[in-house]
Amino acid sequence: MFMEQKYSPEVIQRAKKIKVVLTDVDGVLTDASMNFFTTPAGATLEVKKFNAYDGIAFHMLRDSGIKTGIITGGNAPSTEYRAKALGMDYLYYNFLSKLQPLEDILIKAGVREDQVAFIGDDLIDLPVMMRVGLACCPGAARDEIKKYAHLMLHTPAGQGCYREVAELILKAQGSWDEVIAKANVGEIGLSRKKETLVVNFKDWKM
Repeated sequence: MFMEQKYSPEVIQRAKKIKVVLTDVDGVLTDASMNFFTTPAGATLEVKKFNAYDGIAFHMLRDSGIKTGIITGGNAPSTEYRAKALGMDYLYYNFLSKLQPLEDILIKAGVREDQVAFIGDDLIDLPVMMRVGLACCPGAARDEIKKYAHLMLHTPAGQGCYREVAELILKAQGSWDEVIAKANVGEIGLSRKKETLVVNFKDWKM
């Protein structure tokens, strides 16, 4: 009953098909703020503020056999650390054009476009969102993104909006009871992590 009240029947039907969940970073996994600090040696580093609820969501999806990944125009080392720590399948960074990574992931994962969900918030996410089966965005996304999103999320960016998408998909696919059963015995996140495929646009060869 809760699912039907919160999400449209169309969104639920789209969520039932999803086998891969991809996301942008800034403005989705973060609140879009960019934080820099300078080391004593004079190097400048970017620091990302990620959300723990989203972190558990990546574990839940992996446990349920759903692949995950990031396609971002950024290149912060903290993003690569986060992707590997959570056992994401894919990390494509420095990609201002995100269609190439999407097409590569479709081949590597052996899935169709309608079996992919993507969460984005800005104009460079638009081409991907127009092609995937479930396009989602936070409430603070640009108006052009909202126009093409199948779902505008209730949870703000950087505060667990990826978790909202993960729970929607798992509930729509009938996997939520299994997730709760694993939680009850402390087994969330225990599925084997595969090595994250990390692709830098500067080294891109499709």
